[in-house]
Amino acid sequence: MADRRRAPGVLGRRLSRRTLLRGAGGAALALPFLDAMLPARKTVAQAASVPSRIVFFFTANGPNQEQWWPSGGESDFSLAPSMAPLAPFRDRLLILDGIRMATASEARGDGGNGHDVGTGHCLTARGIVAGPSGVGDFGHLFDGTAGGISIDQHIARSLPLGGRPFASLELGAKAEGIFVPLPSRIAYRGEGQPVTPLHTPGQTFDAVFAGIGASVEEGPPPQERRRQLVLSAVQGDLRRLRGRLGTADRERLDLHVGAIEELANRIDATGRVICARPEREDADDFPEILGLQTELLVRALQCDLTRVASVQCSTGQSGVRHRWLGHTESHHAISHKGDSDSFFRGQAAEIDTWYAERFAELLAGLAATEVGDGSSLLDHTTVVWVSEQEKGTGNTHRYGRMPYVIAGGDGTLKQGRYLNLPGRAHGELFVTLMNAMGVEGSTFGLPEYCDGPLDALLA
Repeated sequence: MADRRRAPGVLGRRLSRRTLLRGAGGAALALPFLDAMLPARKTVAQAASVPSRIVFFFTANGPNQEQWWPSGGESDFSLAPSMAPLAPFRDRLLILDGIRMATASEARGDGGNGHDVGTGHCLTARGIVAGPSGVGDFGHLFDGTAGGISIDQHIARSLPLGGRPFASLELGAKAEGIFVPLPSRIAYRGEGQPVTPLHTPGQTFDAVFAGIGASVEEGPPPQERRRQLVLSAVQGDLRRLRGRLGTADRERLDLHVGAIEELANRIDATGRVICARPEREDADDFPEILGLQTELLVRALQCDLTRVASVQCSTGQSGVRHRWLGHTESHHAISHKGDSDSFFRGQAAEIDTWYAERFAELLAGLAATEVGDGSSLLDHTTVVWVSEQEKGTGNTHRYGRMPYVIAGGDGTLKQGRYLNLPGRAHGELFVTLMNAMGVEGSTFGLPEYCDGPLDALLA
């Protein structure tokens, strides 16, 4: 009879993937993913020394498509005029064509406003739900909500926190426009649980960086005291567990303990993480707000304050007037001009180009930031550009050819490609992204609109 015992040193029974080590005072620390959490004879790949991050970058109203989509083949493509600012990162791009926001088209949910629908489905792939006020002017749900968790929050919830102060960060750019709940938020912890972004650099600094490097007299904030307690309380349990594991699991656990020790070394006498704190700046001008928010996000990722984030450029149905481009009408108004109006089609393309410049600035900031192994932060951060609409001109709201651009990352996704995937659903893209971040699962959003990951994206 075959010997079904585990190798010497391995636990006699499997560990749960949700196992926590608990110390005095209720301190708890999640474990890395180990062979001991799998059935016999199955293994997991060696953990990476530098963690992966993911950022979602949202812009509204969809692009002027005739100036947006590349020409050429999968690998020999040429960028269209609106995406010209991304040329320095061409080999780090994965431009996806043909993906549809299937749930928005076929399982819209309550209400009839196209921007409510698009923004509510944008990261959730679930129908929107009316609140007590029901449907109002222009089909808006004045107190409506997305129908479930968004992909960023699902990833954040699934990753061990590991002492970081923020499971995710949601940054926005306060601007003129609509502030009905659905179009003004893209992140949801669940149905009826929207995450309001930090709309100004001042808000972001106060929420994220104000506690870093403060004086001893102020004392550590409660979250930092809890983190220090966790680091000290579970070290003994970690050492004892190490003696009960196999070789591969010990290596993974050593990496995990090393990360904890590195975090401990970055905590000063006050209990705060030692990180280069930026200067507090604030702004009222939309371009300056967005630029400062991007810089603060790069700093937060560099300091490992979070590994999941979003940047929300205005709101769905953006009412920003791009005065610095010479525009007198809002982005939303321009997006609804007729397809035959060449003047406003040109202005829509100018807006697309301007946002491509902002996306390129984010990539450049990540690329210029080194991490511990000498690589750049961009080498370990997947940045995903999304919108709530297919197109930026015309009077219809469409979701059949969504403008997804992915940049950076750890090499799990094969880059330098313009990839056409007609008819595939955006929930399938999200499954692929969460798997690339180490989050298991074969579906996201409404399961009837998700057939698993998009293997064509993989390296």
